[in-house]
Amino acid sequence: MGGGPTERIPMVVLGGWLGAGKTTLINRLLRAAHDERIAVVVNDIGEVNLDAELVKARDGDTVELTNGCVCCSMGESLALTLRDLVLSERPPDRLVVEASGVAEPDRVAAYGDRRRIRPDGVVVAVDAVDVIRRAADPTYGPLVCRQATAADLLVVTKADLTTNQAESARRWCTAVAPGTPVVVASDDDGWVPLAFGELDAALPVPADALDVPVVGATWTADGTVDVEAVVDVLEAWSDRLLRAKGVLTDRHGWSVAVHLAGGRVTVDPFAGSASGRLVAVAPSGSLDIGQLVAALDSTRSPSRSDRDLDQSTTGGVSQPC
Repeated sequence: MGGGPTERIPMVVLGGWLGAGKTTLINRLLRAAHDERIAVVVNDIGEVNLDAELVKARDGDTVELTNGCVCCSMGESLALTLRDLVLSERPPDRLVVEASGVAEPDRVAAYGDRRRIRPDGVVVAVDAVDVIRRAADPTYGPLVCRQATAADLLVVTKADLTTNQAESARRWCTAVAPGTPVVVASDDDGWVPLAFGELDAALPVPADALDVPVVGATWTADGTVDVEAVVDVLEAWSDRLLRAKGVLTDRHGWSVAVHLAGGRVTVDPFAGSASGRLVAVAPSGSLDIGQLVAALDSTRSPSRSDRDLDQSTTGGVSQPC
């Protein structure tokens, strides 16, 4: 498949609420690429835990994969990133764009030069553990529902953690987005062909933007940390955080990815060097950044005490999770 002027490059948008499992779905899509060269555009490549066996080389904001695909950061402009990809000497056969967890995927799908890019559908990850509770939230529920109704395919994630909630999540999807195909992410990846050209996708007609009040903070650990202590801090703050994720270096020098999603903290090996950043997202007005930073600072190795903190109180987050 070529990216010439008469054959547009199909673009799939992958959306879903914070921590819904979009990175897991990205890994599965990339494993199933076969002979296609896919370019995946994410918010921050330094925080995306790609499967180690897929990674061939890392160069700044771009990761080259063993199957010929690439994964790159969105940078300051999604439109410019898409333009650079389709006009490159070796354009991809397919584009996959990861939408922020607080973004409306139908609005993301409207990006790109229609002369060169063909919208090929919106896939939304639905967290089986958390979606019903989050959808009932008066502040964030409208966005969670908007993400689902924008989808051409709904993929229920984390079904392995809870059978009953997975079935409840499936029923919720059917009620909120009647007529939209609903599948459960499974080990056989049988849902992947739907995302690769078998969706009955209409041209995106984005609705008005929603105002989602969140605040984001980035804590940087310049050196090793006590990862178990970081987990304890995140668990203690889990009722005040919507999401947290970071790639840190543990006391043994290993890179690990730390995630807080749906009130649950997990730690996984990370293929690559650690950025040392941990991004936290919380409802506006609920996060005492100074207290959170002090708690995280206590997890540093004794020889490291420098701190760097960035925060955003706009309707979005500069480094979405």
